[in-house]
This record gives sequence, structure tokens and C-alpha cells, in this order.
Amino acid sequence: MTQALALSSMLRDAGHHVTRVMIGQSVHRLTPTYFAESIQAPVVEFEAPVQVPDRNRQGVSITRTFLDAVKRSPRFLASMATIAKQTESADVVVTFLDLMAGLSRGVFPSKTPALAVAHNYLFLHPDLRDAPGPARHRAATLAYAKATATKVDQQIALSFAPLKSAPEREIVVAPPLLRPGLEHLDIHDGGYLLAYALNPGNSEALLAWQRRSGAEVHCFVEGGSAALSDSAPGFYAHKLDGAEFLKRLAGCRAYVGSAGFEALCEAHHLGKAVLAVPTKGHFEQVLNAWDAQRCGVARAGSYADLDEFWADPPCPRSEQVLAFKRWVARAPEILVEAVERTASKQGSSL
Repeated sequence: MTQALALSSMLRDAGHHVTRVMIGQSVHRLTPTYFAESIQAPVVEFEAPVQVPDRNRQGVSITRTFLDAVKRSPRFLASMATIAKQTESADVVVTFLDLMAGLSRGVFPSKTPALAVAHNYLFLHPDLRDAPGPARHRAATLAYAKATATKVDQQIALSFAPLKSAPEREIVVAPPLLRPGLEHLDIHDGGYLLAYALNPGNSEALLAWQRRSGAEVHCFVEGGSAALSDSAPGFYAHKLDGAEFLKRLAGCRAYVGSAGFEALCEAHHLGKAVLAVPTKGHFEQVLNAWDAQRCGVARAGSYADLDEFWADPPCPRSEQVLAFKRWVARAPEILVEAVERTASKQGSSL
């Protein structure tokens, strides 16, 4: 969603128009209010499969995810039909690792040009063959990524650092898509740990650590304090809010969160020490954390590493941050040109 917010802003700055935004939803993952209010385009929701949390609300339950998908599968064909109908008059479609969008183009062939944008496509790059993890997990993750890019004209692989493109695989490597406004934030050390918990159970683990350490912790989690079964002095749970998150990020001493691509990039852009904790069952986050550590953006680890991490947060060197900012600054040029090039394939403008 943050990638969509960033790209939509870049496209408008280039004189183009975003006609509508489509987003998958379920009872397990609702559309955050901040996204609907910030995207500046009509938002159309559709039923989509999601990764269902386990009983501890810390990771993903494969069994629950499968059963949920089976239960709701009759609605997925309707979602694909909705996507096909909503996009047939567009000049170009941009997707962000969305399975329904990819399958829709396979089930309902479309003449509308499309490109798919995600960090996950980087792991299809031949130079990243040495990424870690069991072969079967890696194969499944890459198969999912390929499915989300079914019959698209171009795959845009977002990367922490420059890497040559792989035209033989229709992969263009591009900088991260970061929300505008990072350069205007008041960057300082407010002495607290900022956290983002994908699932409420992860915030419970952070709460337990805060009680032991006595550190001030600000944690963003879906539902805010209502998602937690307990509380403690010095632990502040916040509802998901893009602007508030960036403000807290700029003022933290260090950041710990699930290994989602954008938040790791934003923290590095602000020169913050980062501990990337892959969510259990999200193998793609294991790859993200490995790639972030490889590029010097974050330390890959777990909540068990918090004591060591908090005792001496490993902030990036100023030259690392400057090089990263130069790479990020190229995003509008590379991404907007890719969208325009893809749109031109049907002889039209955006």
C-alpha cells in the first residue's frame, strides 16, 4: 500500500491521472483508514486470499490460511471478473504483488498493458541465487511471485541497492518506492524503541521485553491498544497511521519490525538502526531480512536479539545513508518511465 501511495504521487507529479485503486481484503486484513484517505482516488475492494494468523497471533498458520482460502474460493472468481471489468478501459495497470490481479489476467485475457511492482521479484534475479532457506520454501515463494505477474508486460523489482536489470527475464531493477515527506521530518533520538507488529501476538512479545528492559516502546499494530490483552507503563500501542508512524520513526533511537520492505527502507533513509524480524510463516520476509542485511540496511534477527540490539543499536554510516538516498532519488525517473513505456504498447497515453 505504501508503494501504491508513493507511485501514485510520482505519476500525478508527471501529469498523469490515477483513475481508481483496487485492493484485496478479508476479515483478517482490512484496508487501513490512512490508505483510503491518502490515495486520492476511488478505492474498490475485492475478496482476496490472505495469510491467516496462527493461534498465538504471531505468525502465519498454513492450515488456517488454506481452509480460509477454500471457504472463500467461490468469491475469488468474482474478484477476478471485477478486476478485469474495472481495468479494461485503463491505459495501463500497475499491480503490487497481488495474486488476484495476476490470476485475473490469466482467466480473463486483457488487452490493457500491465506491469507488476514488488521487491519479491528481485529474488527471480539470477544474481540472487544464493538467497537462504529450504529449496521448497524458496520455490513456493518464487512461484507465488510469478503468479502475481501473470501475463504482465514488465516486472519491476524494487531493490535496496543498485543491481543490473535482467531483460532476458523481463526484470527491471528499480529503487524503493518511499512515501513523500521523509526529507521534511525532524530526525532526532528520542530515546525510545519504535516497533511495527504485523500480528498482535508480536506486540505481546514486545510488551514482555519492555517489562524486562524498562525501555520506552511505541508499537504500531492493527487495532492499537484494543488488539492487546494487557498493558504496561512505558509501552504505547498505536493504531496504523502512516503519518504518525513516520513521525515516530524519525524520533526513535532504533526500530524493530517485521521484515517488510518499505519500513526497512524508510528507517534506513532516516539513518536509524534496524532489527528486521521475519514473521513466522512468511518465508518472503526471511528473504527480505537477508537482502536487507546483505545491503547494510538492517540486521536480520529475532525478538530474542532485542537486548543486544538495544544495548548498542548499529546505526548505518552517513556515507551508506547518502548512497541510499541517491539511489532512492532515481525512483521517479525509473518508475514513471517504466509505466509510460508500458502504456505506449497499446499506442495510448496514460
